[in-house]
Amino acid sequence: MSCSPEGVRVRASRRRPQERRQTAFTLLEVFTVVVIIAILAALLLPVFSSLRSRAQRVQCTANLRSLYLAANVYVQQNGSWPQITMSDSDTAEQDYANAWIAALAPFGPTQKTWICPTIQGLVGNPDLSNPQNVRVDYIAMTFDDKPTTPYLWPRQPWFAELGDVHGHGNLIVFADGSISDLQTVAANASPAPAPK
Repeated sequence: MSCSPEGVRVRASRRRPQERRQTAFTLLEVFTVVVIIAILAALLLPVFSSLRSRAQRVQCTANLRSLYLAANVYVQQNGSWPQITMSDSDTAEQDYANAWIAALAPFGPTQKTWICPTIQGLVGNPDLSNPQNVRVDYIAMTFDDKPTTPYLWPRQPWFAELGDVHGHGNLIVFADGSISDLQTVAANASPAPAPK
């Protein structure tokens, strides 16, 4: 301690100059973190892929349910199943798609309802507002013009998905409103009786 001229004690400062310590990650630490992140990403990638495929299957099921409800109301209001057939013209598929979309549109389904999200991704996500890209990914069964024909058999398919894009066979909606895949239907089918 030292005294000032006025007799006040002043504490002498004996501070060392502060050492500046730099904190940085070593190359080994950065590499370890990158490896851990890569392992976690590799583990989670199949989970996210599985979730996306399940969501697309759920969307297909919802689309089929909407088509079933609309067709049911159509039959009740018009007294018969829509009588839409495929022609032999060059634009037969587009004409068929447009006819079905127009027939059920007053009852709720839009053009997007007719599109399976998995098939949409497989064909490169074409712009559906372009008239040349109009299509239906669910094929309607054909019935005669009698009002009771679509309801004769509870397990009669009404709409079926075009392809096996969800891994268990085509999705199918039946006259009773149930939805199943082709693999489950085949597994639950009763075997035909053996001929005598």
